[in-house]
Amino acid sequence: FTCYISRAPRILRAAMASSEAAKRRRLEPVMPAPDLMMGGVRSSVAMMQFNEQKQDYINSLSNLEENSAEYKQVLSECHHRGAERCVQVANTNRGLYVKAAQFIASIRGGTGERGVPKAYTDALAKFTDHAPHKSIHDVAEALKESMSLGDWPTAPLDARCDLQSIEVEPIASASLAQVHRALLKDGTRVAVKVQYPELRKEMSSDFAVFKSMGAVIKQMAAGYDLMWVVEDFEQNLTRELDFTLEALNGEETARQLKHRAPHIYVPKVFKELSSSRVIVMEYLDGLLKANDPQGLRDAGLDVAECAQLMCDTFAEMIFVHGRVHADPHAGNIYFKAIEINGKVHPQLVLLDHGLYYDLCEGDQNVRLNFCRYWKACCAKDSQKMKELGTGFAGALHRFLPLILSPWFVFGGSGVSLKEVISAAQGHLPDTISLKDVADFVVATRMGGANLLGVLHSLGYTRGLLEALHFPEQRRIESMLRFALLGDPPDGASGHLQQPLALQLTAAQEAWVTWRVRMLGGHIRLLSPVARALVHWTRAEFAPPLWWLAAVPVLLGAMGTAMTMAWLRWQSQNSE
Repeated sequence: FTCYISRAPRILRAAMASSEAAKRRRLEPVMPAPDLMMGGVRSSVAMMQFNEQKQDYINSLSNLEENSAEYKQVLSECHHRGAERCVQVANTNRGLYVKAAQFIASIRGGTGERGVPKAYTDALAKFTDHAPHKSIHDVAEALKESMSLGDWPTAPLDARCDLQSIEVEPIASASLAQVHRALLKDGTRVAVKVQYPELRKEMSSDFAVFKSMGAVIKQMAAGYDLMWVVEDFEQNLTRELDFTLEALNGEETARQLKHRAPHIYVPKVFKELSSSRVIVMEYLDGLLKANDPQGLRDAGLDVAECAQLMCDTFAEMIFVHGRVHADPHAGNIYFKAIEINGKVHPQLVLLDHGLYYDLCEGDQNVRLNFCRYWKACCAKDSQKMKELGTGFAGALHRFLPLILSPWFVFGGSGVSLKEVISAAQGHLPDTISLKDVADFVVATRMGGANLLGVLHSLGYTRGLLEALHFPEQRRIESMLRFALLGDPPDGASGHLQQPLALQLTAAQEAWVTWRVRMLGGHIRLLSPVARALVHWTRAEFAPPLWWLAAVPVLLGAMGTAMTMAWLRWQSQNSE
């Protein structure tokens, strides 16, 4: 038996090792025992910077008239100082704090300057792929868990090692791991993603301190009990820390999207060289950042085609497959220029499959209900929106349409004119305060539907699409198209894990186009009217739809009457 094993392929040994590793994972928790002293020191650094920035805002703005030119200038300066403080905290504490920085940098889409000031998103953007990293000596032990590397790094790699070479400096670094370029023994170029050695201890300590500080966090959060946020975050990050799950998630995503090949690509994982803290993937050249339109143009790509491909892909994942990529930020989503039939086209490359949200698990089929909700929003079916929205967010369901898109402002009665103007501008209206958003998030979580993950992911992708100047109309059209595919009118959605011919009928395509154009036309028609009413009459609420329908009729009638009068006058003068 021993002789047989020694001659067996590496994959057999890897399978046995994987089985043993799985047994160990069942016996040993991913997170080690916390160090409360470590967690306390790290949280104190963040708390000190938070209090300093809070006092900076108070001292700088207290004696200024709100919305004055001086107020805006001083506020902008405060934002920049606050952004630098956030960068310092993330650089010092790494791990969980870098994860938060990535979220802030990528979630701005659709909220405008009121959501997350641009100074913060610009300063924190570097953490998507250039976070603080460790030296190769610090991560060597973790690499040796899954690979034979001899006495490296104190001695050179030799013929006995699994790697021919590995670059000392990482090519990318993020919240949980850093990536090094390497060569396998057969010359295959790979990307080696290795987890930071002290990360699990730091995160375990951070979460333990956060849980013990429930009262303090509640006070800082304006009275909200956000312990569920800490618990959810801990649960999700624990899953992300096991790279064997990332490999499985990547395989499943590649399987579900294989009908989109070669336009979609998920790098292959070398499982026999990977472990819970190391994942070895094929290395891809020529990757282009998904939020860099000029870089895409320089590579010969059509930016609009790139944006459409990205929007369609993530819409399909949400509405058809019910699996939502949790971190589609600029550090995980790339394009690559490929040639198809003599023409250059984009290939969307999806990285970091550590965490997915499942919309089909549990008693509530969130995927199916979300399909129906999106269709109701596009159809302005207020009754259906209320019925489904209540299941998602309880009494605060009225905020959900606006969180999804400002264009869904007409989903209920009593729409304010300011909301219509904001919808035309493409961001949340001033009538929705940050407290409203906080209340909505809490209500959504308490409602039991796993919708927060969807909103989180949509915020990321929406930010990328805005960077590529993708029109809101086309985003809504794409989402509606896949909502129809996920819940067809005949109800035959079936078992959507099988490959689908993802194509609408001509009648369905016409319905999608008509619905979205009607929605956009309604906003474009009412927006100038709303501005005039707010300016001249100080009106607050939008007029009813029949009034809007009468406006073009009235204008047409007036134009016809003026034309006929002019022709009559011309006729009389000629006589």
